[in-house]
Amino acid sequence: MKDPNLFIMIKIALKYGLLMFIGYLILFYVMKVLNLYHIVELRVLNFLIQSAGIYLALNELQRRQSKEYGYINGFIEGIIVTMSGALPFALFMMIYLTSIEPEFMLYLQKFALNGAYLNPVTILIGLVFEAVGSGVLISYVIMRYTLINQSIKVRS
Repeated sequence: MKDPNLFIMIKIALKYGLLMFIGYLILFYVMKVLNLYHIVELRVLNFLIQSAGIYLALNELQRRQSKEYGYINGFIEGIIVTMSGALPFALFMMIYLTSIEPEFMLYLQKFALNGAYLNPVTILIGLVFEAVGSGVLISYVIMRYTLINQSIKVRS
């Protein structure tokens, strides 16, 4: 027997994870066109894309499953959204750095913090871990906000 709640959670997560992945790609290409993609500190903008994706996913999950909506569901949803957006982008970056523009990989190895230890695999792992860490933080903050908002609405 399939759990319809789990199916809804995964469907929502994949939807917003795909939108996050597209957002990451657009940001990467805009930064490339503007010749800013070598400034690795600008990846903080990925945090905004990820925050929007997780917020929208949790908002939809809360609307569709208001009775089951809570911390556990929210964290699980936030991590699934994060992984479904970050993993494809990390794979894209690994392919990009090995096949499309290996010169950028050399630039990162020379100028990035701990660049001597960078290779496409460590970048993939680093991007995924960075996204998961951000995803946990973002999910927690959004869960606090939405649950507090929900309790205020119930009291009114």
